[in-house]
Amino acid sequence: MKKTKKLRILALSTIATSFLALQTAEAATYTVQKGDTLSKIASNHKVTIQDIKTWNNLKNDMIYVAQKLEISNYATNDTVKPSNPSTTNPSTTKPTTPSKTTAVSHTVVKGDSLSKIAKQYNVTIKDIKDWNGLTVDTIYIGQVLKLSSVASLPDSETIHNNGTSGAGTSSGTSKDPTVNGQAVYKKTVEVANSLVGTPYVYGGNTPEGLDCSGLIYYAYNQGGLKIGRESSEGYFNGNTTQVNNPIAGDLVFFENTYKDGISHMGIYIGNNKFIHAGTDGVEISDVTYSYWSTRLVAYERFDAIK
Repeated sequence: MKKTKKLRILALSTIATSFLALQTAEAATYTVQKGDTLSKIASNHKVTIQDIKTWNNLKNDMIYVAQKLEISNYATNDTVKPSNPSTTNPSTTKPTTPSKTTAVSHTVVKGDSLSKIAKQYNVTIKDIKDWNGLTVDTIYIGQVLKLSSVASLPDSETIHNNGTSGAGTSSGTSKDPTVNGQAVYKKTVEVANSLVGTPYVYGGNTPEGLDCSGLIYYAYNQGGLKIGRESSEGYFNGNTTQVNNPIAGDLVFFENTYKDGISHMGIYIGNNKFIHAGTDGVEISDVTYSYWSTRLVAYERFDAIK
């Protein structure tokens, strides 16, 4: 009888241990959902994009729905989180200067502000503005900010210019928008982000359903730029100017998708990403992905964005 009881206790203990191990294993992975980006996942798990890429041997920022990503360092508390170090040395009780971040860059996510980023990395707003040549406090989702005066952005975070109509050449403008233009862009990108997951509807231009040019029409009008409803080709050949160095909020055009010529467009959000209405609905894609890179035509800006 005693032997049977011991065996029962041993069996229950084994089951409990296995259950806990399973929970730990599940906590160590994350399954990519529709609308996810590395920056979004990194922010949600309080880790860096580089952490995730290192743990999963990723060569670039491209991920796909249902992909399982290892977040083991987060689950085992190995992640180094930004913190506000103590300003007092306990052995001397004299104030000490907190050390500044050694991070190279930060990709702006929804809810970020210069003050929030400065506090997170223990630097000043002026530092960030000086390092990135910013004259205003406006930043954009997907924008990559340098976090030191000597930092250089990784190759994977450079702008991909591979347009067949001269994108990235001297034929376009290199000027950034004015403060008013940047404000329109900031709002437009926010609206576009909020529409991720909206179903695709041919000819649709409302949150009930959108096609690629309908997304442009709705997002920009909500962002404060009054534009008419055109097709992708209409916008491309309309009141727009090609840009050499696109910023978040600029247009990106593609050709030969479902028909010959200019046939698709989206809103560039920085770090090689763009928001567009695809056949599966509004989503975020990467222009360096082979399908898009081979069809990229140009980045453009509405002439009304001064």
